[in-house]
Amino acid sequence: MSTVDALSGAPEVLCPLCRVPADPQTLRCTSCREDLSVLFRLRYAGRIDYNRALDALAAGDRALALGLLHRAVAAEPGLDPARALLESLSVAAPVAAAPAGREGDTP
Repeated sequence: MSTVDALSGAPEVLCPLCRVPADPQTLRCTSCREDLSVLFRLRYAGRIDYNRALDALAAGDRALALGLLHRAVAAEPGLDPARALLESLSVAAPVAAAPAGREGDTP
């Protein structure tokens, strides 16, 4: 799996004051120069979480990766790489066995 570019194919971020598209390089409004970095973070939260999930998988933290992938798909349902990875990890997930009771545990 490869990382997803946060800016490819995603809708642009508009300045709430000017309604002008923000500059994706500076994260500022091209008209009033307002800092819109928080809006970029919200807009691309799914892609950011997907990329963080890839990092978590590379580090061997499957539980964190699954949580981040769920969050990524919730934030951006059309993010196909995140959805596909989540499905593949869910299918490959080992089914937890029911805990075996010890003698005397049953009523």
